Amino acid sequence: MSKRRRVLRRGPLKGKTIEMAATAGIEMYAEIAEDFMAHVFGFEPGEYLITDESSLHDFVGVDDLELAEIHRKIREAYAVDVSDLESGTLV
Repeated sequence: MSKRRRVLRRGPLKGKTIEMAATAGIEMYAEIAEDFMAHVFGFEPGEYLITDESSLHDFVGVDDLELAEIHRKIREAYAVDVSDLESGTLV
């Protein structure tokens, strides 16, 4: 079994397989990702986990942020409007 797949051995999901999403795309842009996470969410490296499948929607509710507030922070930090991107995927 690869290190990205693991069977849970206990708890309510015992026997279920979890699989970690790929990170190759996000790793290509590691410096940009670190800057983005710091400016938009106030996270330092190591305080978050993002993968190639992570999206802005995953962070709704962090510090009570709503999607509109996340979009505003991105506009202010990067002068880009991403509100029309439905998926909100980070990569």
